[in-house]
Amino acid sequence: MRILFFLESLQCGGKERRALELMQYLTKLPGYEIALVLTEDEIYYKQVYDLGIRINIIKRGRLKYDPSLFLKFYKICGSFKPDIIHSWGRMTTFYSIPSKLLFRKPLISSLISDSSKSFNKFSLYSYLLNTNVLFSDVVLSNSEAGLEAYEVKSVKARVIHNGVHLDRFYREFETSKVKAEFNISTKYMVIMVATFSHFKDYDLFVDIAKEIGRSRVDITFVGVGDGINLSRIQQRVIDEHVGNVILTGKLKEVERIVSASDIGILCTKSEGISNSIIEYMALGKPVIATDMNGGSKELIQDGVTGFCTERNSDKVIGIINQLIDNPGMRISMGELGRERIKTRFSISMMADKFENLYKEVSGPEKQEAISEFLTK
Repeated sequence: MRILFFLESLQCGGKERRALELMQYLTKLPGYEIALVLTEDEIYYKQVYDLGIRINIIKRGRLKYDPSLFLKFYKICGSFKPDIIHSWGRMTTFYSIPSKLLFRKPLISSLISDSSKSFNKFSLYSYLLNTNVLFSDVVLSNSEAGLEAYEVKSVKARVIHNGVHLDRFYREFETSKVKAEFNISTKYMVIMVATFSHFKDYDLFVDIAKEIGRSRVDITFVGVGDGINLSRIQQRVIDEHVGNVILTGKLKEVERIVSASDIGILCTKSEGISNSIIEYMALGKPVIATDMNGGSKELIQDGVTGFCTERNSDKVIGIINQLIDNPGMRISMGELGRERIKTRFSISMMADKFENLYKEVSGPEKQEAISEFLTK
């Protein structure tokens, strides 16, 4: 089976990592041939070069919405002759539509990876979403909350949750060495791994650290990641003399520093299925997410493996103090969370669902449905 993956880039992000891990899994199976198309040459995940797959970069010109990409992608489809086109995003799905129609190939679009619909129904984004849903054979979200937020009620809509390679988390890490590397001397660590974007609430993270620092000096708050708001948050930490916060920037092996932490936190305005929360849980850490209506509740069993709470500093501070002061609760929640990831969110489970989906959409009945759609 020949599958053509179409993404904007392989920069550091949850969607990009998920696509890479799926490609890694499929290339190890017999009967699959994978090719990748990118519209940008940003490749953070260098592991893609080890897959031995064909990588095509069709860069945009000066226009943000470059119509030449329709033709460029069409030519790649004609050369590779995919059985399935799998796009990952609004614009890549939109650019795929003519090729899907002309070559009569099923189009799977991984359109939704968050649960925050940030545009109105009369916007360009709304038009793109509706057009993409109309012409896709399957519309994928990584959370039920995402489908609900975007009001995608089509029978084409499916959910495939994120999965992770569990072997990444079974290594032994020496906590003292990790702490020394980042100059952390406190007994406890609370970590947040997230991009410094408008959707992630690092201001709340700093507020929490600042307030806890007034009453106890045994906790360091560590923020891992980069993004457009990193410099602003760094300056805020300096200006307000928040001494219990360390911002590391982007790290290659986040599992090392997560393993050395005691609590994983994600201050967010809205979320689909967070890779960070999966990683916290896979490493046996209790988790706190300020996301009561998004996808985090599909991961976290509230009060069992962690907490889904309001974006309220007092509430989060109360939970942090409760967990820090009750080591038995921390250990129990962490162990239950690790088992939940092992049994529900492994890469093999995610990939099996994708593989079954590929077989379904490439079957003869689906091909007949595509032909019928095109002849109407």
